[in-house]
Amino acid sequence: MNNTLKIIFATLSTIGTLTIIIVLWELALKPLIITDNNRLPDPTPTLSPSPTPTSSPTNPNLTGIPLEQRFSSGDRRLFTNQVNFNSDRGIEAFKAGNYEEAYQQFRQAINTAPSDPEVQIYLNNSQARKSGNPFILAAVVPVDTKQTNALEMLRGVAQAQTQFNQQGINGRLLEIIIVNDSNDKKYAQQVANKIVNNNDILGVIGHNSSGASAEGLKEYETAGIAMISPTSTSTSLSGNVFFRTVPSDGKSGQFLARYAVRNNMSRVAVFYTSTSNYSQSLKQAFVNGFQLLGSTEVLDMSDPSFDPKNTVRALQNQVDGFVIFPNTNNKIINLSLQVAEANASLTNPKKLLGGDALYNPATLQLSRGGVNGLVLAVPWFAQPTYPYTNLAAKRWGGRVSWRTATSYDATKAFTKALSENATRNSVLTKLQQTNLSPSETSGDPLQFLKSGDRNTDPLLVRVIQKSSNFSEYDFEIIKD
Repeated sequence: MNNTLKIIFATLSTIGTLTIIIVLWELALKPLIITDNNRLPDPTPTLSPSPTPTSSPTNPNLTGIPLEQRFSSGDRRLFTNQVNFNSDRGIEAFKAGNYEEAYQQFRQAINTAPSDPEVQIYLNNSQARKSGNPFILAAVVPVDTKQTNALEMLRGVAQAQTQFNQQGINGRLLEIIIVNDSNDKKYAQQVANKIVNNNDILGVIGHNSSGASAEGLKEYETAGIAMISPTSTSTSLSGNVFFRTVPSDGKSGQFLARYAVRNNMSRVAVFYTSTSNYSQSLKQAFVNGFQLLGSTEVLDMSDPSFDPKNTVRALQNQVDGFVIFPNTNNKIINLSLQVAEANASLTNPKKLLGGDALYNPATLQLSRGGVNGLVLAVPWFAQPTYPYTNLAAKRWGGRVSWRTATSYDATKAFTKALSENATRNSVLTKLQQTNLSPSETSGDPLQFLKSGDRNTDPLLVRVIQKSSNFSEYDFEIIKD
């Protein structure tokens, strides 16, 4: 009898254990596996809500947002998925010209949503309108198609605007017109043309993507209005009115190539997407810097037949490194992470390098650890020695992204170029002479070369494991 009971209990125990394993597999482990048929959600940094894909003029099945509804100083919500009662009342007061009431309502709205930069900008604009005769800049961001990027950029703009408006220049404060170009070349040209025709706008912060910036730049160049892009890195961007607060792809590609050579990589496979100006220029800069000392195999991730897993397996005995240059398209990011996962599954994983499109929390959160050891060339790192790092974290409730930092720097450059009787020409002239100290920026000095590029170098960061928990990873700066 005792033996029989023992057998029964042992059998039940085994069944229970198997049941638990099956449940854990279905609920916890299986969803983490990245396959071609399991697309990753849109990358979403800590401070930003998930993007909501909406209209695009390149998709005939969707209706585009009318041009006039792509501009706002406080008279409409551009981020329409945000709900805030006081913000709505502030917008109504702003439209009616009651800027004192608008100011009070937007101040209440910030208490409800302190990390919302749109509301902060509208609050600042109400204050600027109350003071009268404000300086006006446009901030062009992809509100409806890349909401995360847009919010990150606007946080930097809002914080610099807030600082300037604490003093202003002889009573004149700064107004920011938020403009939505959807990161689309067609809309970028249309909004740029409308900006140019508003003679009160003294300069442009933006655009986000290199493709959109290229279209806008054509309009700004003709009109002689300065633009500072905080995020566009393509080497094809240049002109008499063009500036940027990020290192160009030329420098980033060269830095990664040097790192690869220093770390005994002589044969690498480079993954990029031919449909992206950014990805193409970064790929070309890397290949140019690497080919004198090593060999490259270049593969296009936008090719419909591209298979990450099989490609990595086929190349495992032919290369000693994989270099990944996606753009910010969700599908391409997904393919890039599949490359990393396929590499991690090899008996002898290769070294991984990449571009700043992968420099966000989603890279850490969505990968099962395949990105562990991944080295990226990035524009900025939240170093604790930078005063801005703590100020920004305190203001926005968490560590901010590089887009926030470089947008802050772009806005600071513009505010430094303002004068009591500022014109487009005077602002452009002063920008060419920009010289901001580290205490005035997000951490590094700010000067522009004749090319409009920022006189600075990219940084290299590495993905590291924070603990024994495979899901806890972070970026650390490489100092060697």
